[in-house]
Amino acid sequence: NMSDMQTFTLKHPGSCSGMFWREDPRGGKAGSKPDWPRNGAVLKGKVHVLDKPVEGNKQWLEVVEYCQAGSSSFVPAGGCWMPFEQGGKLLHS
Repeated sequence: NMSDMQTFTLKHPGSCSGMFWREDPRGGKAGSKPDWPRNGAVLKGKVHVLDKPVEGNKQWLEVVEYCQAGSSSFVPAGGCWMPFEQGGKLLHS
């Protein structure tokens, strides 16, 4: 349901140039993934709040599509997940 979709900008709080995709934190493995998003990439997807934290995060974004930093077009990213924090705030609304 596209009305559930929210958009966030990825900006690593430290010195990393981006952040690699994660598997579904609820379990299960995804197939091949597109290039990992760099700082400034825009991620669109559905927000999930887990009962128990995974990698220290209860709040995760199930990414449907993303626009790589420096690009102007969105590409599919089904099966890719991103935590909201990684040593600080990672996804900014």
